[in-house]
Amino acid sequence: MADKVRQFTIYRIKNLDRAEQEYYRTLQRTLDKIENDVVALAGRELPTQKGKLIELQAAVAIRPKIRTILQTEFLGWADTVTKKGFNRQAKRIERAFRTIGNIPEEFLVLTKGDLELVKNLKLQTFTQFKDISNTFTKRLADKIYQDTLVGREFVELEKELRQTINGIYSKTNDKEAQKLVNFVKRNKNVKSMQSRVDKAVATLQSKFGRDRAGENMRRYSSQLLNDGLREFDAQVNAKKSLDAGLTHVKYFGDIIPETRRICRDVLSGVYRKRKSNLFTIDEVRKLWTQQSWSGKKPGDPLVVRGGYNCRHQWTYVNPDWYDANGQLII
Repeated sequence: MADKVRQFTIYRIKNLDRAEQEYYRTLQRTLDKIENDVVALAGRELPTQKGKLIELQAAVAIRPKIRTILQTEFLGWADTVTKKGFNRQAKRIERAFRTIGNIPEEFLVLTKGDLELVKNLKLQTFTQFKDISNTFTKRLADKIYQDTLVGREFVELEKELRQTINGIYSKTNDKEAQKLVNFVKRNKNVKSMQSRVDKAVATLQSKFGRDRAGENMRRYSSQLLNDGLREFDAQVNAKKSLDAGLTHVKYFGDIIPETRRICRDVLSGVYRKRKSNLFTIDEVRKLWTQQSWSGKKPGDPLVVRGGYNCRHQWTYVNPDWYDANGQLII
């Protein structure tokens, strides 16, 4: 007999993965455009003398123009994610519920309460993207002002601006750095090239970087993209499940080398209390309270799961769906 609960969950997880990949690709294009637009703006608006920045008034006046670029490009992208992406996932949850059966018919569609939750979660996540936009508007503008104040060379400012947005800047006038950037972009998803990619990244950060590794707009945006999509799914799925009277949960997802210990142990049955490896909601919350690990995120463990960038999901079930040997019987 096919395990409909596993199929239901894998369907959700795979579509979350696809959505993240789709929107990460558009995020990359968006941030590359922001990077180039901000550098071009600085080149037009900031006077230099012998290559050095000289006018504080111009450094102050450029701030609202940077804000406009980020609001137009980045928040335009975020609006698409939180509207189109979240709506799609809510519909997928609705379709997945129909595949299980054994759930009261009135809960097989998105109810008025479900739609209100979807609306609130979209607004909540968009507000977090807006916070990123505001943070990096200030960070970019402050770099311009500080560099102008000390008369730094424009080429140095350009490096700082690019890295503040993309970490390893996507474009540079330095031929050696650009060669490394191009190499990373071509090979970052090729497993056999990973060690060489890591070496190139380290060289870019140490030799050409002017910012702390990871302290860039790309990192925070991609993390919120992942967490936002998966926590949205978790909360909508939880509401529908609890409304339908499902009282137990089961954890699903792959175990990879980077899997956190808590997720690995739950998935592999270390904390198994029943042959079906089901948990009550209270059992999950108690277990998460008792454990600590790197990357743990505050909040309800049924929503935040293993923490930042976690790719596992809980699915709510009825224990009556399983026999004494832990086998699904519906």
